[in-house]
Amino acid sequence: MTTIQIEYHAPTTLAQAVALLAEHGAAAAPLAGGTDLVPALKYGVLRARHLVSLARIPGYRDIATTAEGGLAIGAFATLADVARSPLVREGCPALAEAAAQAGSPLLRNRGTIGGNVCLDTRCWYYNQTEAWRASRERCQKASGERCYVNPKQNVCVALFSADTPAALIAVGARATLAGPAGERTVPVEALYSGDGLRPLAKGEAEILTGLVLPAPPGRSGAAYLKHSARESIDFPLLGVAAAVVLSPGGTIASARLAVTGVRSAPCRLPEVEAALAGRQIPAEGDRELGRLTARSLGALFLTEAVPHKRHLAGLMVVEAVTRAARQAQGRSTS
Repeated sequence: MTTIQIEYHAPTTLAQAVALLAEHGAAAAPLAGGTDLVPALKYGVLRARHLVSLARIPGYRDIATTAEGGLAIGAFATLADVARSPLVREGCPALAEAAAQAGSPLLRNRGTIGGNVCLDTRCWYYNQTEAWRASRERCQKASGERCYVNPKQNVCVALFSADTPAALIAVGARATLAGPAGERTVPVEALYSGDGLRPLAKGEAEILTGLVLPAPPGRSGAAYLKHSARESIDFPLLGVAAAVVLSPGGTIASARLAVTGVRSAPCRLPEVEAALAGRQIPAEGDRELGRLTARSLGALFLTEAVPHKRHLAGLMVVEAVTRAARQAQGRSTS
């Protein structure tokens, strides 16, 4: 492990933090929970020379309802706080489920929802020790010229694999960013570029400060499912979130689906969403819906050679939609 000199900054206001990030540019990184950033530094994956701590900045940790009946979640709130919040469990069960499955209890107590939303992409070559990576030329994500995972196209296909963004996208959440030019709000799905090298579509000096979830419509429900090698610690090999609104007659009026763990950004499944509109709640193991999901996924980054992942995605979409619809039925009768 190479020793590097790192300067630690502890601003007490958001404006100070933004100014420090702007001053040091690509050499700086914001530090919240540090559950992903610190290992990246140890492995030499992240080469930041300035760490801008967000720990002493007051606010941005609260979870509250909005005037419109939605949720406002500070980006510095821990994943554990989000998972156990009664407001989140009632207002957006899918997000509570996603936060409760991110990492281990120790990591959730430290890691923040903002950090999970802004997680870097990963791949089997890049996310190794510095000694391991030194055995060959650097890859594109490590400032080299080659992609060892995708040599034919030679385009970085590092995978995005965080839990909470899929749930946030499914329910139509928006993200608030603070930067040198002031504050702006964008849909959560607009935070992602789809580029494995630079996965976040935000400025280097911008800080995610909050998330706003709309009020759930009547007769609606949302669910999140995760598949991973182990029940705790692991990133999702595949994560599926579904938000469903039922018609008065009990059919699906609309659905929003989001998937994580398949590309360099969490993605929607518009073809499947359109097919669900107006139909009955799918039965367990609905093969037609499963096959449509498998087709609509497109290229699967890093895992195209694993055929079961497409089949699994179909099964998980069916189950997530069914769970969300059953939840909606329960709300409509309460």
